[in-house]
Amino acid sequence: MLAIKDLGSFTGIRIGIATAKAIAEVANIPVIGISSLDCLAYNVPDATGVICALIDANNNQVYCGIFDKNYNLISEYMADDISNIASVLDNYSDITFVGTGSVNYKNILSNINSNIKFSTNNNQHSANIGKCAFEKYKNGYTENADTILPMYLRKSQAERMKEQNG
Repeated sequence: MLAIKDLGSFTGIRIGIATAKAIAEVANIPVIGISSLDCLAYNVPDATGVICALIDANNNQVYCGIFDKNYNLISEYMADDISNIASVLDNYSDITFVGTGSVNYKNILSNINSNIKFSTNNNQHSANIGKCAFEKYKNGYTENADTILPMYLRKSQAERMKEQNG
């Protein structure tokens, strides 16, 4: 089994996926794609409600994943303005925040109407990649080298600028 984590630049992610595909193809082993947001959720082993993993994308933008206490994604991954994310989170009554986005936007997140906690363990850990991959493997979530693709939550800056300039 080969686990791939997605944090990095657009080019870095493509290089990592291509490398994993080559290794998996040669070794004839399954591949498991792991989101950086999934890995962050594993930093909160004692959550009582939902876990909100946030990665700061600068300029009030964040990448967000909302998970139950068993690390199951309960809504689609989001890339949006922190204010929009905060309004979505008002629907939950017990939230533990984790990640750089929770640190950098704590003042905005503190205004959410629910029981909120902030993790002090906000960095990604390789052990959590392994834990997440193992859980997915046990539950039968594997892909082969031919089908694994990178997951981008937003377009690259170059693509956004091209669209903007027509």
